Amino acid sequence: MQLKEFFVLMLVCLIWGLHFIVMKVTVGQTAEPLFYAASRMSFVLICLLPFLKWHHGQMLKILLGGLGYGALNYAFMFSAIELTTATAAAITIELYVPFAIILSMIFLKEDVGLWRGLGILLALIGVTVIALAKPDEAAGPYFLLGIILMAGAALSEAIGAVSVKSVSQVKPLELLAWFAVVGTVVLWPLTLILEDNQLAAFSSENRLPFGLALAYTIILVSLIAHASYYWLLQRLPIHTVSTSGLMTTVIAMAASVLILKEPMTVEILIGGLLTFCGIGIILWRNRQRNKKPPVDHAH
Repeated sequence: MQLKEFFVLMLVCLIWGLHFIVMKVTVGQTAEPLFYAASRMSFVLICLLPFLKWHHGQMLKILLGGLGYGALNYAFMFSAIELTTATAAAITIELYVPFAIILSMIFLKEDVGLWRGLGILLALIGVTVIALAKPDEAAGPYFLLGIILMAGAALSEAIGAVSVKSVSQVKPLELLAWFAVVGTVVLWPLTLILEDNQLAAFSSENRLPFGLALAYTIILVSLIAHASYYWLLQRLPIHTVSTSGLMTTVIAMAASVLILKEPMTVEILIGGLLTFCGIGIILWRNRQRNKKPPVDHAH
């Protein structure tokens, strides 16, 4: 890995890691979660309209991928972040990796193996430790529900990954454009049905922070970080780039403590360590097998 590639990888992890902070200070305070998610996907769609191309014979897989990556993932994630801490959310979303392997085993008949099975078990135990921890004031009374919803976001990402794994000759930005289409179509009805205070995001005190949050998630997270991530995938081995998930989580945890002043409890430390060990084992075995793990982490 060259120095330039290292800095690009760190930039991607930094953008994605700080996104947990942006979500935490925005959702429930300046904007309703589903409205925030729907607005994001609509603006991303506008930006990516030139890349919206029909791919004969592959659209079912692409649209299913969009349901996982562009709709359900954000519906669960943005709703979860309001109920839990950014630290716990950043760790829980790492369940995406073991969930994707389990789904690949079921639907793609891939072999898991002893070591990856151990990694999956450790990751699940780690998140369970966090979920069963007694919430403090920073977490709120619905902490466990938030963890469950964030696990739903991880599962949705995994479903999206398995759906698009066999898609061929479709450029990454073309995939993202269709993900934005599905996200827009699904998320707007959800916010209109389930939420009723959307216009509060445009009040005088919320207008600026909501606009800045949207700009961050659209320009930095969806466009710059994803484009940089795919650039890295073209230049580096997949097992090198796939470590970005763990680095993103570490950055999110550090930022949550330093910026949001979230407490780093014993349960978070133990659960996080178990989860990191589990994901680390999975990534190590993927490298040993020279198999491609799911390559994209929707943030």
